[in-house]
Amino acid sequence: MTTYYVATLARYVLVDAADECEARAKGEAALRDLGAAAPGDIRTIRPATPDEIELQRWHDEALARKARHG
Repeated sequence: MTTYYVATLARYVLVDAADECEARAKGEAALRDLGAAAPGDIRTIRPATPDEIELQRWHDEALARKARHG
């Protein structure tokens, strides 16, 4: 699996997928859940850089810490 960066003009998500087609489907669903995408709004699908993946991990960990400590 590869981590893909899937983005509209304003929002992005990182998704793990086998290929770009699967990344589009997963990314579109994730962006729709955020209220950020309708079909056809996706502008970019590419493998995520290591820095983007690390930033997402840091963000997820920060949210988890905040949830634990209020």
